[in-house]
Amino acid sequence: MRLDIQCLRGLAIFFVFTYHLYPTIFVNGYLGVDIFFVISGYLMARNLAHVKITKVSQIFGFYYRRFRRILPLYFLSTAVTLAAAHFYLGEFWWDVNRRYSTAATFLVTNMLLIHDSNDYFKQYLTDETSINTFIHTWSLGVEMQFYLLVPLIFVALQIGFPNNPVGKLAIVSGISILVMCGFSLINANFAFNFMPLRLWQFGAGFVALFLREVITVDSVKKSKRSETVSTKWKIHESDVATCSAAVLFLCIFPAEGDALWLRPLITFTTALLIFIENKSCGVLKCSTLSYLGDISYVMYLVHWPVISLLKNSTVQSNVFCVALTILMSVMIHHFYEKQYLKLGRKSTFFLILLLIGLNGCVQWSTRNHELWKPVYSQNIRKIVDENSKLLPFILAYEPRKEQCLENLEADVQDLRKTGLIFNYCRFPKSNGTVSIMMAGNSYVTNLEGHIRAQFNGNYSDWRTLYIDGCNGFFHNQNLLTSFGTYEQSSIQIVRKQVELHKPNVLLIVPRYTRTLKQPILDIETDEVLRIMNENLAFYERFVKKIYILAPHPLYPLNFMNRYLNTVTRKPMELESLHLKKSDVDEDWMTARERFSRIKCEKCKVFDLGDVFLENNMYLTFDRQTKLSYVDNGIHLTGPGVAKCDKVFRDIAKEILETI
Repeated sequence: MRLDIQCLRGLAIFFVFTYHLYPTIFVNGYLGVDIFFVISGYLMARNLAHVKITKVSQIFGFYYRRFRRILPLYFLSTAVTLAAAHFYLGEFWWDVNRRYSTAATFLVTNMLLIHDSNDYFKQYLTDETSINTFIHTWSLGVEMQFYLLVPLIFVALQIGFPNNPVGKLAIVSGISILVMCGFSLINANFAFNFMPLRLWQFGAGFVALFLREVITVDSVKKSKRSETVSTKWKIHESDVATCSAAVLFLCIFPAEGDALWLRPLITFTTALLIFIENKSCGVLKCSTLSYLGDISYVMYLVHWPVISLLKNSTVQSNVFCVALTILMSVMIHHFYEKQYLKLGRKSTFFLILLLIGLNGCVQWSTRNHELWKPVYSQNIRKIVDENSKLLPFILAYEPRKEQCLENLEADVQDLRKTGLIFNYCRFPKSNGTVSIMMAGNSYVTNLEGHIRAQFNGNYSDWRTLYIDGCNGFFHNQNLLTSFGTYEQSSIQIVRKQVELHKPNVLLIVPRYTRTLKQPILDIETDEVLRIMNENLAFYERFVKKIYILAPHPLYPLNFMNRYLNTVTRKPMELESLHLKKSDVDEDWMTARERFSRIKCEKCKVFDLGDVFLENNMYLTFDRQTKLSYVDNGIHLTGPGVAKCDKVFRDIAKEILETI
């Protein structure tokens, strides 16, 4: 193995490890995985570039070599990790780990992440705050899916461009650029995990190989080529390598870079370093980095379970995680990884089958044997059970007292055409004379039942419109992103519904997105504020009164699980889970500035945060009952919404008395 490539591997695992250890400091470290993808692309291309594939057995031989390298260690790690998750984590984390361990066993973690990221009520499972000990296996899923495709790519290149490295370089470069453009334009969560949209990074490794072949063919001697390039550019190749290696250290720069330009920069810089094949750059001949490269595969599989299971906020914990990860990686590399690579074909197949069986046994045992179940005191068990009943979402344990009317196809046919994720509900007519519409995102579903209950049936028509990502009266104006397009489309739907039904009262109750937090350069010309006032002016033409939810404190994702984890393991730290008012104020500073400049005569802003505020802290659980006010998806639980009933009651009274 080339020393420079091993050093690049060492850098990649170093970046990923530091990112997972300190994600708020080394915010760009996740790009270490992109370096791995480029290296994999190059190595796969090199393995097949000089092989004329004429038999199916050659393809199976390629697959065997890949499986022998990856699967024995991978399947051992998945079995041990699942067992460790059940020993070290509370039962409230088990479901997500069982679910993702199954996906990891079949090497499709990336596809499950895509599914959950697109499911509004499961997005929390893919968040970094989830103690999901298998989430790092997404990249192995992407790589293995790529390996299945590699021989087919080379058969196509072999047929289309036999003995023509220029043609291969042109087609691979063109496809890489096209796929990169697609990666940049498509939904980020989807593109991040979808193997075909990652092909441009593997393709960058292909480009490094084919470009080297083209230059080698066109040059009589390598040294002559080097002299020609050096004379023309007046820059020595070692200087280019040193500068390129320095660029990679942006991955540990303690300030977040825009992935739109940083990811291509890191990807193609890695490809350039592989292409240059320089032997004088100090970073690329460092023995420490080379050894990190040797143990990088083991370290990648080991580090995340160690961090997710054992890391806490103390310095001692961080040091322990680093030491344990390195120690385990070194021992497993020498006493297991290097040893199984010496096995023959039959022994390798037997080992893989044995490990698959071990995974099946652990999967079955953790689901059926009582030995995994933690033992809590009677008081703690009561707290865990009562809070667990509040999951996964309020409608699961507080079902609507009245169901939506059926046969609403005429109302939602335009909505279906948009492709937006939505839920539309029209309740049976009641005894009052006021028509009401609620619009926003999942907070509509979260709060609707308690708000409607305060009217005691005194309304003539009640409609709710939940659209995933909808802010109700403003949007991200950047149409070049799927996020911006989605937000704008959702607002257009709300406008059409308001114009069509002309409710007396419009309740805008979203959980606001990051658009509202954008920096304000000049409040007088602020584009977000302009859009807010423009949409409110539109609504005022059709309604008598508009009630707008003020920016509510944003709770951490997976809060309920973290709360229960603290209850069972660190009960003395429970008070640290409340939110500091100063932090919330800073978080919503620009949002509140925009709200203070709303121009709307029919509007009234109501705040739910005040009912949770106590001694400059926003409470996240009831100190007496120990029931959490927040679920795992940043929604309020039943006890949390119940605290807001007084605010809802005042709104209902005001509406019924004035309209």
